Amino acid sequence: MTIEELKKLIDSGEKIDIEFKKSQNELNKDLYESVCSFSNRDGGHIFLGIVDKTKEICGVNPDKIDKMKKDFTTAVNNPNKINPPMYLAPEDYEIDGKKILYIRVPEGTQVRRLNGRIFDRTYEGDIDITDNAELVYKMYGRKQNTYFVNKVYPNLGLEFLDFDIIKRAKKLAMGRVDNHAWADMNEEELRFLSKIIYFRLQFP
Repeated sequence: MTIEELKKLIDSGEKIDIEFKKSQNELNKDLYESVCSFSNRDGGHIFLGIVDKTKEICGVNPDKIDKMKKDFTTAVNNPNKINPPMYLAPEDYEIDGKKILYIRVPEGTQVRRLNGRIFDRTYEGDIDITDNAELVYKMYGRKQNTYFVNKVYPNLGLEFLDFDIIKRAKKLAMGRVDNHAWADMNEEELRFLSKIIYFRLQFP
């Protein structure tokens, strides 16, 4: 990425694939929401050291750059924070005498979660859609063409459901999310849920 290309992106302002964070001395807490939502949507560009509303280049403290890079790389590569983990490294550039950090987030092939929550990107910003079943379903639908695990196979009947796999999925879900909704379900309720999921996939 050249300086001129970066300037063009900055001049275009924040939008569905561009996010500015002031982050002069430390990483914004909501930075990872943007990383996750970009990955779950179409990818995007994150700039640290830019004021979001004015596009002013305030710059990142040069003495903090190495630590910020390390903190970011460690966080996105931690499956307990972002799952599946990501392998991203911020790049530092100097524009108009000020240092900025630039992060290119590619479109992910899988739905990613941040601390167990699912974020999507809209023109309004990063939105937590975890509790909206329809939006989550649509997100998996967008990913199914690029990642076979999420693909829907309409010709498979209900008899193909393996309940042992469902029970294993319950254990995995409970291990990843505290107080998961499946935790208190008995076998009969879990079988009923499996049927609902099946018919929801077959008849969206």
